[in-house]
Amino acid sequence: MQWPWTLGRKLQEIAAKDLGGKPEDYDIAGERVFRKGGGAGMSLARAAQRAVQLGGVYDGHELPKDINKFTVVSATALSGQGLLAVARDNYAHDGNTFSFVATFAEVEVDVETGQYHILDFLAYADVGTVLHPKALGGQILGRSILGIGHALGQKWVYDQQYGLPVAKRFHHTKPPTILDIPDKMAWAAVELPDPETPIGARGIGEPPVGGGCAAILNALSDALGDEIFRRAPVTSDVILASLEAGRPAQHPLRSNI
Repeated sequence: MQWPWTLGRKLQEIAAKDLGGKPEDYDIAGERVFRKGGGAGMSLARAAQRAVQLGGVYDGHELPKDINKFTVVSATALSGQGLLAVARDNYAHDGNTFSFVATFAEVEVDVETGQYHILDFLAYADVGTVLHPKALGGQILGRSILGIGHALGQKWVYDQQYGLPVAKRFHHTKPPTILDIPDKMAWAAVELPDPETPIGARGIGEPPVGGGCAAILNALSDALGDEIFRRAPVTSDVILASLEAGRPAQHPLRSNI
């Protein structure tokens, strides 16, 4: 038996079982699987229902033998809930696969108070094929805000002798709130498919965090000068102390205070 592991193949086989003909006679588009040339078809929702009724390879109760053990655990947990397809990634890998995010920020600083405000922020991601734009945008901007928080006020403090955390509450290490979000915030994607993944997509989780923090720090350096701060977070007291002293008020290698 030739196992129909791919999702498209399973949809074609389900349609052929119910509507006749061979799997190759069917095409998939517009949330339907239908006979080529405009013949009979069914919705993907109906195909998922039929997958559960058919069971076996169609709803995940029978899996390929050569897939990763973690894939087996995940697929087993989802089996019987709908149409399920898993496959082994046999694509060639020429080194490691990484995602990249280029970030840009504009800030406005009040040198009398040390307060600053983020006016504009853009994150441009190279993550391969975009599968779900809204989900990707939420991930890019959400993780960028986490990075912005590292630049604004999230300050971990540890006891120098015992190494115990001292900043245990939100008022000790303030995360960003809606009041800290840039006035303008946007994202975009390069949309160049990755040739080494089955669908051309890559993950996007941590890169926006570093980009979000670095963009704010670079914008502050551009606005205030290079000799104002040596590490994040950059708070108003650090800015004022450095401007008054004419040199960085922080020790560059100490991160506990």
